Amino acid sequence: MKTVWDLLQGQARIGWTCDVELAHHGDVDLNRILEAKGCDFTLANRKPRCPAPNCPGRVTFTDRSGSWPKPLDTIGDRDPAWWHYTERRRAELTALGWRMVMGKWVAPVEGPQ
Repeated sequence: MKTVWDLLQGQARIGWTCDVELAHHGDVDLNRILEAKGCDFTLANRKPRCPAPNCPGRVTFTDRSGSWPKPLDTIGDRDPAWWHYTERRRAELTALGWRMVMGKWVAPVEGPQ
């Protein structure tokens, strides 16, 4: 697992993407994280809240330094922890009124139907 310090030393370009709304994405300021969390902090397997207002999404991080983005997470779909997290997220979003349509989360309809 690479630390924030390792990523900075390697001049990595790290991005974030929301798991609910793919239009919510951006670049990570590694220097800011280094100042706040220290050099041993890692972004792997972290799922902070999406910074977009009123979005229930969680953020995943990718290394965009090469030709293909590489996830920083070390837990994949062959790990029971990944399945547990995925089921918990589905339950959370469903309870908030979100629904999955053709592989994408759709926000609840507001107002009278």
